[in-house]
Amino acid sequence: MMRLLLPAMIAASFAAVGQSQEFHLGAPITDFTLRDMQNRPVRYSAVKGEVTVVIFFSTRCPISNAFNYRRNQLYKDFAGRVRFLIADPNVNESLEEVRDYARSVEFDFPVYKDVNNVVADQFGAQITTDSYVMDSGGVIRYQGYVEDSPNPTRVKYQGLRLAIEAVLSGKPVPMPVTKALGCSIRRVHND
Repeated sequence: MMRLLLPAMIAASFAAVGQSQEFHLGAPITDFTLRDMQNRPVRYSAVKGEVTVVIFFSTRCPISNAFNYRRNQLYKDFAGRVRFLIADPNVNESLEEVRDYARSVEFDFPVYKDVNNVVADQFGAQITTDSYVMDSGGVIRYQGYVEDSPNPTRVKYQGLRLAIEAVLSGKPVPMPVTKALGCSIRRVHND
C-alpha cells in the first residue's frame, strides 16, 4: 500500500508547487522583490531593461556550494553587461546565515534573500542552482543549470554561460531548458 501512496504523494507535492508558478520560458515576467543583506527590498523592475540572471543557491547544499567559484567567474566575466540576482530561497537559512556565508566564501557579487521562497515559487524553481536568464525585455530565455556537473573537471556543457552569451548577442539560446543539479529548496509549509 505504501508503494502506491508514495508516488501519489510526490506527484501531489510537485503539482502544488507548480500551481503557484507565474513565470514561464518565452514569456515576460512581472515584477518581483528580493531582500538585500541589509534586509532592504530590491525590485526586479528597478533593473528591467538589462539582461538579468537569477540564480537560486543554498549555504548548506554541497552541490550548490560546488558552483561558488563558477558563479563568481560568471559575475566577473559579464560585469557591466548582465545584472545578477543570486538569491537564497531556503526557509531554514536565515538572512544572517546567508550574509555570513557570502562573506566567508568571498562572493564577488551581491547576494539576496528570497523570503518565504516567494520568488522561487514564481519561477517554479525546485533546486538550489536553478538558474534563469531574462533578456532586456524581461522575457525568460533560459532555465536550468549553471553547468552539467558539480565537478568542474567533468563539465561538458556550460548551460548558463552559453545562454547568457546567446541572449547578449540577440541569438536563440541553443538549449533553453536543462535540469538543474542541487538540493531541493526548503519551502515554507502552508499547513
